[in-house]
Amino acid sequence: MHFEDKFEVNAPVETVWKFVTNPDDFAKIIPDLQSYEIIDENQFKASFKIGLGMIKGTLNMTFKFEDMEPMNRVKVIGRGSGMQSTADLTINLNLQPSDGKTVVNWSADLNVGGLVASVGARLLESTTKKKVKEIVEGIRKVIEGKPAKKTKK
Repeated sequence: MHFEDKFEVNAPVETVWKFVTNPDDFAKIIPDLQSYEIIDENQFKASFKIGLGMIKGTLNMTFKFEDMEPMNRVKVIGRGSGMQSTADLTINLNLQPSDGKTVVNWSADLNVGGLVASVGARLLESTTKKKVKEIVEGIRKVIEGKPAKKTKK
């Protein structure tokens, strides 16, 4: 599945870059996050709840920042498993300064295998699209100072 869009953040590109490349900040915007653990400055593990109709459970993923071009672009790679399924997620974020603000062009690709893909196929696309949008919108909301959800580390 492939999704893409863009949004504007009322903050300079340096602020947005610092946020999107910080594992501690990025982990906290994952929807339904249960816990996370920082591995190093470019990696973290996260556990989060997922529900597709009657299929509900926890997905455990490791995320890594790659192809970093400071103040310009970063790729976030996530790989994990749970609920008798596997998931591979790639999020590309491209930052463009715009009159003291930042335009974030993003794309996301998700490949899911196993039980979730076979049983929840019809629900998978709409749920995934919603969750990916929550992640990218979370970037804007947190940077612009709107309340962030609290999550245990």
